[in-house]
Amino acid sequence: MRMFKDDQGERWQAALMQGSYGHILLLFSPMGHSETRQVLMDANYMAEAGERLAEKTEDQLRELLKAAQPWDGGKIFAGVGAPGAA
Repeated sequence: MRMFKDDQGERWQAALMQGSYGHILLLFSPMGHSETRQVLMDANYMAEAGERLAEKTEDQLRELLKAAQPWDGGKIFAGVGAPGAA
């Protein structure tokens, strides 16, 4: 799990959720409201995704947040392999 601030100074939490088909879901949750967002990470295992998340700079996290889609309850996996995986 990582904490960071977006371009407007709002605090966000980035956390991993088990996915499928070689992808892990990266969830972004704002600290002040409930606008959860999601983006797929290319990783075969949760440990691998955790390492990739730990290596990302705050600027990279902000870019992923900008590319993230609203949380859809995990339906994003129906489009696995689509462009935009982190």
